This record gives sequence, C-alpha cells and structure tokens, in this order.
Amino acid sequence: MPIYLDHAASTRPEAEVVSAVSECMLNVYANPSSAYAAAGEARREMRRCRRVIASMAGCDPAGVILTSGGTESNNIVLRSAAGRHVVLSAGEHSSVLEAARAWGCDVTLAPLDDQGVVQADAVERALRSDTALIALQWANNETGVLQPVEAVGRLARERRIPFHADAVQAFGHVPVSLRWCDSLSLSAHKFCGPRGAGALCVRQGVKLQPLISGGGQEMNLRAGTENVPAVCGMRVAAEMAAADMQERSRREGELMQDLLRRLTDRIPGARLLGEKAQRLPGVAAVYLPGLSSEMAIAQLDLMGVMVSGGAACAASSAEASHVYRAMELTEKEARQVIRISAGRHTTGEETAAAAEAIVAVWEKYRD
Repeated sequence: MPIYLDHAASTRPEAEVVSAVSECMLNVYANPSSAYAAAGEARREMRRCRRVIASMAGCDPAGVILTSGGTESNNIVLRSAAGRHVVLSAGEHSSVLEAARAWGCDVTLAPLDDQGVVQADAVERALRSDTALIALQWANNETGVLQPVEAVGRLARERRIPFHADAVQAFGHVPVSLRWCDSLSLSAHKFCGPRGAGALCVRQGVKLQPLISGGGQEMNLRAGTENVPAVCGMRVAAEMAAADMQERSRREGELMQDLLRRLTDRIPGARLLGEKAQRLPGVAAVYLPGLSSEMAIAQLDLMGVMVSGGAACAASSAEASHVYRAMELTEKEARQVIRISAGRHTTGEETAAAAEAIVAVWEKYRD
C-alpha cells in the first residue's frame, strides 16, 4: 500500500464525512434561499456547521461566512484592502501574497528569522500611518512553524489596524481563536473534510467587501447558492477534529520525531527547518544535503512514498520555495528540502518504512 505523508497538502475525507455528504446530497437538495419547508432543512444544516466552526474558532456563529475554502476566504479579506497599504510576512501562502498584488495593495513584507518565525517587532517596523491590514499565517504551510498570532494581534489592536490570520493549516490541528484577530480563514480539506468547503470567521463590526456579486447569501458577502452537502461534511470533519485534537497531535508528533531521528542518524547534515520554533506536531520540512527535492519526490513516488517539496500549489513552479529562501537558505539549499506530514491514520510502520526509503534515495541520488 502507498504511504501518504503529504497531509499538509490535503487529507483523505473520513468515512463519516463521505457518508454525511452523500446523505445530504440525496435528502437535503432544496435551495437554502427558498421559502418552503424543505429549504428549512438546508438552512438548519448550515446553522449546525456555523455553530461547530464558531465553537472551535471562539466567535459568534453569525460571524461564520461559508466559502469554498481558504483561497476564497483570504481573497475576500485582501479585496477589502484593495489599493491600500498592507503588511504581510515573507512566508505567506500564495493566496495572500498574490491576492494582495492582484488587488493593487501596497505590500510591505515583514521578514522571517532563520527559524521561520515572523517576530512581532518586525511587523511593527513594517507598519505605516496608512496601514489598512496586517495578515499573518497561524501556521506556515511549508514548515509547520507557528507564528506569534497573539503578540501581533495585541500590536494590531493597539494600533487599531485590522488583523487577518490565515488559519488554514492550523485549524483542526491546534487551538485557534478569533480573540487575537479580526478575521481568520479555514479550509475543510486540511482536516479530513471535503474539498471546496471552507469558512471566513469575522469579528462583529469588521467591514468587508464581497468578492462575488449576485445574490445576498452569506450576509451579502458570498453570492451564490451554498454547497450544503460540502458544508455538512465540513461540520462532521470539524467535530471529529475537535474531539481528538490533543491525542492526535501527541501521536503525530511522536511519529514525526521518530522519523526525523531515523533520518538525522543516517544522513549527515540532515536537519529540521524551524527546529527551535513552536511547530505543528505533524509537519516537518527536512533539509537533505546533496539531494534535490525534485529527485527525492520522484524517486520516493516510484517507491510508493508520497511527500512534497513545499506548498502543493507551487509544485510546478521552477523557483525555489520563497519560504525556505526567507529562512536564509541559499537557492541550492532551498531546493534540497522535502516536506513530510503525518495524518490521523499514519502508523509507525509507515513512518519507519518512509525513513528507510528516504535514506535509500539519498544514498543513491545525492549530488
């Protein structure tokens, strides 16, 4: 059986999620905006999802805007800062970086340190009197490094600047809270839910501009008939993620620590990026000196082991990861990093076998 260790890119939907989506598609097919009784069941499904997401994000259910995922959610926030000055970190996801440029924002990038952390004082130095938004990942999607959301949130509150947290990689894996920010984004496929479902959680009083115009759905912020089956699946996945978050994080952390030990014991110079920082337990970016990530991924795939070189959305890019480069790696070093990420059903036998495969590929194809 293949060994899937790219859960940071996407996760397999749980059987309970697939069942919920299927049942909803068959039985809850009315348009939620319609006035008859059958549409009421669709609206109830959406309310149930809002309540679950709100309980995990520490916000009012009325502030949960249902979207197609993290990219759309991030774009709504950046659209609302169009043409104005925004402060982002140098390691942000492309759905934030490219959205800011597409909407004509005046962008200042706060640098990462060598551990992949954006320090609050670096954000403060980037602020201007006309700064309209600060946006920061809760957890980096390529390294798993957790960012100082609370510290930056306090800074933003003191300066009265809206603060958006891209929590796509973090939600369902570590606790997140709207307490420290004005909005946060999430995507169901990162925590064993369906693709094409996500949310933007917004603090009361935050002003946003709609990204999609048309009907008045989602508090006039997201026109279009809602994907109720996907919303139902996201709710089930979120409930499951909340129920086992602590135990899952502990187990994934132990698996990854064992895998990393096996690699560093046998590959001279191999190291974990961001090893001194707080990180998502199940995500690791590993530098393998002398072995290109492109070669590693291709050869491991032939051996039935699936890993990545960084962000899945940038897999076809010829450029080295902007995150690894921002962490002071050289161009060559940045091309010798693989991202390994465990999931709910990853086993110790799988991580041990993956470590053996990685060592074998390194020994054969380095330099």
